[in-house]
Amino acid sequence: MISASHFARTALAFRRHPGGSSAELKEFQDAQLRRLVCHAYDAVPFYRKHFDRHRLHPRHIRGTVDLDLIPTVTKQDLRAQLPRNVVARGLDPAQLLTARTSGSSGEPFVIRRTWTEQNLQYLLQLRAFGSLGVRLGDRKATVSLLRPRNPADPKLIGRALHATGLKHTLKIDGFQDPAVIVARLGAYRPDLITGMPGMLCRVADYLLDHQEQKVRPRLLIVGGEVLTPVMRRCLKEGFGAPVRETYASHEFPLLGWECPRGGEFHTCDDGVILEVLKQGQPAGEGERGEVVATNLHAYAMPFIRYRLGDIATRGEHHPNCSQPFSSIRSIQGRMIDYFPLPDGRVIHPYQILTSFIGRDDGWIRQYQLLQEREDRIVLRIQPTQIPDSERVAALRQTIGTLLGPQVDFSVKMVDDIPLEESGKFRPLRSLVRTTSHELPVSAISA
Repeated sequence: MISASHFARTALAFRRHPGGSSAELKEFQDAQLRRLVCHAYDAVPFYRKHFDRHRLHPRHIRGTVDLDLIPTVTKQDLRAQLPRNVVARGLDPAQLLTARTSGSSGEPFVIRRTWTEQNLQYLLQLRAFGSLGVRLGDRKATVSLLRPRNPADPKLIGRALHATGLKHTLKIDGFQDPAVIVARLGAYRPDLITGMPGMLCRVADYLLDHQEQKVRPRLLIVGGEVLTPVMRRCLKEGFGAPVRETYASHEFPLLGWECPRGGEFHTCDDGVILEVLKQGQPAGEGERGEVVATNLHAYAMPFIRYRLGDIATRGEHHPNCSQPFSSIRSIQGRMIDYFPLPDGRVIHPYQILTSFIGRDDGWIRQYQLLQEREDRIVLRIQPTQIPDSERVAALRQTIGTLLGPQVDFSVKMVDDIPLEESGKFRPLRSLVRTTSHELPVSAISA
């Protein structure tokens, strides 16, 4: 577990690493991985059986060089277990802090951690926000899905910052009418606005339609779902502020953050080990693959070589930035969003989007690519203006050629594209039931 002394040493390391070297980060990762693997084997029944089944012992793991010896696990593997089998012995699952996934794949999943682990994750988030331009004392507004406060979480760091006047936060329900949200933001005048891009795009659309009303923060930070180029443009124009993206999940509260200098994502190397695997092997720079991650500070409920279900592109090993962190170039979306086609191909809709995004897309305010059946795909577009018939016909022909003659492809203009119940906006969605386990290995490199 994480003792008070371990917490203090780790917090100091977090502060030191941005000015350190990649070798120092690697040494930190190796030590944390060895400690985590030993703990999981000794204290978590699921991992003891998992390792024994593959004839693996903690002594075999010297560091990240031996990562490929550790078998990967999936959300389904952990969800199938009773809480006492995935939580470390000596801890009562009912007394731990919980985070529940939205269950976009149909089955919610509960993540558990101690408040000490939660605070370590919070320190990493604070550091990332600082590198993005957030300042102590900034007035922050969060537009999101509001959840009940967990009484077991004392939020000591956040409360201390509030008490000293260094943190001011307004929380706004993102499901409210955009006019109400704009009124609250206008009265509060935040320096920083955070939230999910889908919710904030609804607000940006309202601001673009009501030019007399202005909300001008210094910075927008978004996360929780894929930020498409169209969404980024909408947010920048609507709020008149730079947009920065973070990459996170419930299992991994911070995986990466956008580098303001280079546009790639710094990976949080002292919080996670993030792998991008192409056909089971580490992807090279510019190659796309599946994200597999290890949370270095999750001891109550470990996540070791966990298949997150995301597709990402590996970035430069040494990006043009003074910070020593490794990078990923982009996050394309979820593996569950792959589209199976009648001719046997399985493609990620990102391939479809690249055929038109960035090329004469200024008339598109928002879009959603929806696969209704294997042989039927609809592109819903919320336009800024009604396009001429030639433009729509060209779009149909370009994407129709890519999909092939067996797929009925259509373009539909709509007034609004609703959010999911979770508050997320899904620009890519397949109603055909395909999970990552049903995908051929070759799909990742498609």
